[in-house]
Amino acid sequence: MRGSPLLRAIIVFAALLALAPLLWQVTRSSNGASSVEQPAAKPGSSSRVDLALAFSSPAKRVSIEHLGREIWAKSEPEMEENATLELPWPKEGIDLHVKVEWPEGAPMAAMRMRVVAPNGTEHDRSVWGRGSADEVVTFQ
Repeated sequence: MRGSPLLRAIIVFAALLALAPLLWQVTRSSNGASSVEQPAAKPGSSSRVDLALAFSSPAKRVSIEHLGREIWAKSEPEMEENATLELPWPKEGIDLHVKVEWPEGAPMAAMRMRVVAPNGTEHDRSVWGRGSADEVVTFQ
């Protein structure tokens, strides 16, 4: 090998320095150019939220609460249920209190919740239990 290691290091540094403006332009975040954000919901206003439930085995009863108020409930729901709810959806997301009861002696079972937020974002969560489940599920 020929040449000074110091000269090679200076050449590499100069090449990186020449590429710096291009790298900065490619990696910097652009404000609002590529992402579309929905406006935040006004306090007290409700938004349309699509809810889809699917069960691994038949449930006896399902109840979903938001801020201590029951927003959807059904005894002996079908294996798949769909509902459209009017809920406030702040930019931080929402917490839903879910209670599911399965028949006594039933094996471990699951309920899948698919929620489509007002901005079109799809969220998918599962609640598992044997006999019953009582959980708070967060959607952000």
